[in-house]
Amino acid sequence: MAGWISASVPAQAAEPTDQMDEVDEQAQAIATMAGKDSGRDVLAIPLPITNPSLGTGIVAAAVAFYNPNGAPSPWISGGAAMKTSNGNWLIGGFHSMSLDADRYRITAAAGAGKLVIDYYGIGPDAGDRNVATKLDNKIVAVRLQGQRRVAQALYVGIRALYVKVDASNADSAPPYPDLVIPADEAKSSLVQLGPVVTYDTRDDTLNPRKGIYAHAEWLWSVKLLGGDFGSRKLTAGASWYLPRSRNTVLALHAGICGASGGSPFYDLCLYGQKNDLRGYKSGRYRDRASWAVQAEVRQHLFGRFGAVAFGGLGGTAPKLGRIGDSKLLPAGGAGLRYQPSRKTNINLRLDLAFGKDSRAIYLGIAEAF
Repeated sequence: MAGWISASVPAQAAEPTDQMDEVDEQAQAIATMAGKDSGRDVLAIPLPITNPSLGTGIVAAAVAFYNPNGAPSPWISGGAAMKTSNGNWLIGGFHSMSLDADRYRITAAAGAGKLVIDYYGIGPDAGDRNVATKLDNKIVAVRLQGQRRVAQALYVGIRALYVKVDASNADSAPPYPDLVIPADEAKSSLVQLGPVVTYDTRDDTLNPRKGIYAHAEWLWSVKLLGGDFGSRKLTAGASWYLPRSRNTVLALHAGICGASGGSPFYDLCLYGQKNDLRGYKSGRYRDRASWAVQAEVRQHLFGRFGAVAFGGLGGTAPKLGRIGDSKLLPAGGAGLRYQPSRKTNINLRLDLAFGKDSRAIYLGIAEAF
């Protein structure tokens, strides 16, 4: 199932589309679970959500499953809405389909809303300072993506992304001058085009026991199409799932991000984004490059209950060529899992994570990666 901005698994994404990804993935997971459980083709589902970036609130999704051409995967169309206690709200629609026996995959998505984020500034010193100002972001985002299968489990294609942002400081006087957003970025548009590559051998997209998922996106901002910037951004990640026993899985993940000079504040690399490392508020550490590696042990306990333990390391840098000089930022934690339906292999998750001078609670559905 494709969604507002992302594909069906966690991946690095820009802010504010990062938060939209999280909403979409939660809507996707609950719709998939409820659809398999009920056998219905049209569903409307509410879902509570808690994480340090979005706050606490509810996501409601309405989804239709259908298959007009007998493809291996059904076509999916739907919409979702989110409201949280800290003033965030989002609405959006999405569609995904496959053609020619899944040789071609096409997704389309659009969303609009308001995101209230904590902005800490740019660079490791700003993150260590751990002082933020509130930003009110009014956003509109549209994404189109098409991919073609070129080998077993390997898809290549192109992505087009349009983001319009109207950001303002909610605080009348931010405590530091670098917390004021530049005028040419506060009200701006980002138009990006570029290649995307996906490799996926997982046995399950939402709770895999074995396989590999890897992705890479290289997006170029295009002024000729109405954008305000001429920047570039590379994001890539890989996850490897290794069954250690009937009840134990080892999951490994690595991610990297690089943004060129001239990128607006909302298209930089955010440490901890998309659960690359839990325990940090996404955007506390923001720069032109970031990297992270983590490992998670997933253990079935008894009945429908399970537990996980995870830990990782990463950092940020002013450019990709200097990630070797980045200050190391560790994170780790543990969580509980509960499988609400015996018909589906999807878990509710509750995680407690710790980072440098920070901690966070995550409540959602499906695994973090």
